[in-house]
Amino acid sequence: MNKARILIVEDELIVAEDLKMTLVTLGYEVVGISVTGEHAIELAGETRPDVILMDIMLAGELDGIATAGKIRAQYDIPVIYVTAYADENLVARAKLTEPFGYIVKPFNEREVNSNIEISLYRHRIERELKKRDAILLALGSGIEWFLREFIASHTIPPPASSKDRAGYSAILENIGIAMDLVRIVIFRSDAGSGALSPVAEWAVQDLSPLPKARPVSTLNPALLGLESRKEDLRMGRAVPFGIDTIDPSLRDILRSYRFRSMVALDLQVRDQSYGLIIFVSDRDRSWPPEELDAMRIAANIVGTAIGISGKSG
Repeated sequence: MNKARILIVEDELIVAEDLKMTLVTLGYEVVGISVTGEHAIELAGETRPDVILMDIMLAGELDGIATAGKIRAQYDIPVIYVTAYADENLVARAKLTEPFGYIVKPFNEREVNSNIEISLYRHRIERELKKRDAILLALGSGIEWFLREFIASHTIPPPASSKDRAGYSAILENIGIAMDLVRIVIFRSDAGSGALSPVAEWAVQDLSPLPKARPVSTLNPALLGLESRKEDLRMGRAVPFGIDTIDPSLRDILRSYRFRSMVALDLQVRDQSYGLIIFVSDRDRSWPPEELDAMRIAANIVGTAIGISGKSG
């Protein structure tokens, strides 16, 4: 398991060094020590720690509470206050920033360790719940869009381009954002050769779309390392795979388009295999069951939309 990364914000250097030694002894990684609120905000953005230990009574324009509020708003990093003060007004102000814990000076190892571990656990659960809510909202929006378009005209508009929000690309965008993906690509499979050609996609704003030319236009399941998973795909199962399973001739090309961890699903249109829909992350990650389920639902919506749009060939 990776060490939790901690940022210390403390203007008394002796206290800061003592706290650093305690954290290292407990097995944590200290990413930095800041003595002012302004510098702490900057350092939080640069290092993105897992937890921040924040002295409430910082010198300078921003005290610890004001600093914590800004960091919470900008970066959603859990903050644990470190204080020797128990003033009621101070505590009332501190509560408004939704701290994840309090450590009272002089601190001990057990108190430090328990506060950090509880904060890490609570923050992970909160993020998982937020992601789950976002995924459900994205799927609900997709279904609502589908019904609205179908009831209005009995047709579904296809996306005009990889960046167009019209048509079912709006569904891909909502799912991609909710799952923290970098792109979702729809590949059409050639009935004769089995080659996969990208026909539509969503990608985050700073990414270029996949080229519709060789060698990307001649992808196939074998080159993607999916040959042995064809039966899983045929049965409608979500198939995770990584950049290392891709054929070396294409690995660097797809890596340049930020392919790292992917999930492939067979895309069914009018009860026939149309091709693949591939969900792409640019980092190493596992895929919780609820995310795989959401991908299957999204694939079903998109497959039905392609069939109704009359673009299934």
